Amino acid sequence: FVKERKNVSTEWLRKVSHDAPSTSADGGHGDGGILLTIAAALEAKPRSNVVFDTSIPPVNRIVGGSSASANLFPYQVALFLQGLFNCGGSLITAKWVLTAAHCVISGNQVVHPSLMVVLAGTVYLNSGGVLRTVRRIIPHEGYGNHQNDIAVMELQQAYQLGSSISTIALRRTEVPTGSTVIISGWGRLYTGGPNPIVLQYNYATTLPKFACVRETGIIFGLLCLTSSVNNGACNGDSGGPAVYNNQLVGVASFRSTQGCGSLSPDGYAQVSDYVQWIESRIN
Repeated sequence: FVKERKNVSTEWLRKVSHDAPSTSADGGHGDGGILLTIAAALEAKPRSNVVFDTSIPPVNRIVGGSSASANLFPYQVALFLQGLFNCGGSLITAKWVLTAAHCVISGNQVVHPSLMVVLAGTVYLNSGGVLRTVRRIIPHEGYGNHQNDIAVMELQQAYQLGSSISTIALRRTEVPTGSTVIISGWGRLYTGGPNPIVLQYNYATTLPKFACVRETGIIFGLLCLTSSVNNGACNGDSGGPAVYNNQLVGVASFRSTQGCGSLSPDGYAQVSDYVQWIESRIN
């Protein structure tokens, strides 16, 4: 999907690349995705030969949400591909990130790890936080056609955990129907709108399994979330978390073709269906 670009302070890049998070930041809103001039950290290399179906329309934003305060979602990370903000993700161990498969696949191939950088420890895309380079990327082998849209990324260096950076537990059972979950991300504020500089969050409700299957035709591994009009996920929120009782229950995957903030449900990979797969890859 197309991302608008915005230049970011080279001083900030210098700070985060040396793991020196800033204590303050400008909370203004940009007019698009964020372009980071970190070519040295993102030297192009050949991609892998694994091929996937990438026809899924990505989820890229939080609509109708609120700006997050510092340390509110310490497990939330931002993924940058070739210096450009790409997706969200969740820190599930000090060294592993959980995200969507379509966030790490380009042209039907897995993106080379050297092309990606992870940012944690800040609610801003343009200041603070700690950057980490990526050692390896493992998408689900069955990814395609809206299914199994999940991937894990191993970092070159583990994060030091604390109040601003911490992990989130994986949910091992399905969330009860009608439960309220928290979604967060730096996706567009509305269809065709800008990406925010400050992390946004909102609330959504889990749909019954039969309703999710009826809406999508997908039987396994999918959690459908619904919100009131002008609320929900959008472009740029892909890979980001849905959280219930401080447990990670969903990974943002796709949205309705009716646009962001419609009454149609948003699709999230249901974490409880993938716990065994995740743990087998990261252990």
